[in-house]
Amino acid sequence: MSFRLAAVAAVLALGTISLSAQRNRTDDFLARQAAYLREFVQRFSGVVAEERYVQDSKTVPRARTRGVVRSQLFTRHVELLSDFLLVRLKEAGEWHVFRDVFAVNGEPIRDRGERLTQLFLNPDRSALDAANAIALEGARYNLGGAERTINNPLLVLAFLQASYQARFRFSLNTSDKDAGPGVWVLEYKEQARPTLIRERSNGDLVAKGRIWIESDSGRVIKTELAVDELDTIVTSFRFDERFQIAIPYEMREEYWTDTESIVGVASYSRFRRFDVTTAEEFQEPRTPPM
Repeated sequence: MSFRLAAVAAVLALGTISLSAQRNRTDDFLARQAAYLREFVQRFSGVVAEERYVQDSKTVPRARTRGVVRSQLFTRHVELLSDFLLVRLKEAGEWHVFRDVFAVNGEPIRDRGERLTQLFLNPDRSALDAANAIALEGARYNLGGAERTINNPLLVLAFLQASYQARFRFSLNTSDKDAGPGVWVLEYKEQARPTLIRERSNGDLVAKGRIWIESDSGRVIKTELAVDELDTIVTSFRFDERFQIAIPYEMREEYWTDTESIVGVASYSRFRRFDVTTAEEFQEPRTPPM
């Protein structure tokens, strides 16, 4: 009996060591990702992209079964052109992303005077408030209503910030050979309450998903966000020589209301950097490999 107990204790000890090693590896990986994100924000803040955002909807029954959705035709369509910008506030170090819609279905809705970027030549809290008003103004053109504001290609990157990591449970899985050599998958699920993403009624919406990361460079090459089981956003990134980081080139989303299924695809081009004295426009990168 004492031998059996000793054997069980040894097995449990090995399991504890293995679990501890896995936790240490994940912690080290997360610390590295937090450092990468700081570099990403530093290099990408103040860069403006042109976003072409195509949204289509299908009318569906309240049951929202996917089989029924596929059998229906799209009933609504919108194409939005926007300036998309990441900015870091000097005073607090916070970073935010904004889109400023300037054309809907090919028709200009305002003079394109780079009004959003001008707000951030010297970013401060008043500029943030003004930009938030501009972003909400443009959100009303989204299919599904102006409340749909999580369609942000960089949202999942924010979860990797050191200040947010404690809100999530992370697990580092084996490499994904289909995504390329040396690509690892980091799964996450939000644990803290209240959640970062809220329902219209202010209820909790748990964020979860996966992040694909190059193990050697630490670059994020794809993110996935799932909310409320049926709403998903997937963003793909590619390395850009000019910025020396992986930048977003496509966002795909599927969003559900009680009566509609909405599919959106956003693509990003015409990256240009603004500062106090100059506006530099970069050449469009080549189409990424499929």
